[in-house]
Amino acid sequence: MKYQNENFGGNYVYRSRIHYGWTVSAHLHEYSELIYCKEGEGVVTVDGRTIPLESRQFVWISPNAIHQYSFEGATVICAVFSNDFIPLFFRASEGRSLLPKATDACGIEALLDSLYLLSKDDLCQISGQLNLICARALQTATFETEHNPDALLYQKVISYISEHYTEPLSLRAVASRFGYNEKYLSHCLHTLTGIHFSRLVAFYRVNHAKQLLISRKELGISEIAFACGFSALNTFHRAFREVVGMLPSEYRKKYGE
Repeated sequence: MKYQNENFGGNYVYRSRIHYGWTVSAHLHEYSELIYCKEGEGVVTVDGRTIPLESRQFVWISPNAIHQYSFEGATVICAVFSNDFIPLFFRASEGRSLLPKATDACGIEALLDSLYLLSKDDLCQISGQLNLICARALQTATFETEHNPDALLYQKVISYISEHYTEPLSLRAVASRFGYNEKYLSHCLHTLTGIHFSRLVAFYRVNHAKQLLISRKELGISEIAFACGFSALNTFHRAFREVVGMLPSEYRKKYGE
């Protein structure tokens, strides 16, 4: 499974494209996502749930949900956007996890059809359309219940990591915080994501480091490592190379000029 580094930590970030015959393997990211089947049919899988999607249907995918698609022969519009575009949507959800489901686009087809045509700089238009689409999703929404405790646990842990990754984090401490056995939490996370707890934390820390390497050129490599939650410089170098494919100094040299 892949963590999409580009869909992390931005403010008012919006990307949308139209695809013809599209298959994407399992991945996750911090941003929200809309998948709209314009023509044809296909399958979206979110956190292990298989969702058939027919023509003129869409599915809203929550932040940090593991998802993949198969739309061979179909026309699909995908929009990925930072969560600050839709704050009222999250307020209406009241901290509950929205179950992904196919939603009919009747009456809002024009909004969905034009997602990939929006200029990324037209923030008001983007926000308006996304909120109208999300309002439709809420009208037919079903929220996660304790009948799927593993999925709820995953969402709680991912949310906690995303808010506290710059602090010292251990599997034992997080398990204790949420009242779970350490081995159970480790097994649950690995079963749902294919990734161990320490690597999930490293994803968040490395993505933060990538931003600081470019935006805070006055900071040294070691300062950035500690600011992102790493306790040792060699651990930072190893994690950064595993996630990005190069050392922090190489990344700064390549993208910071």
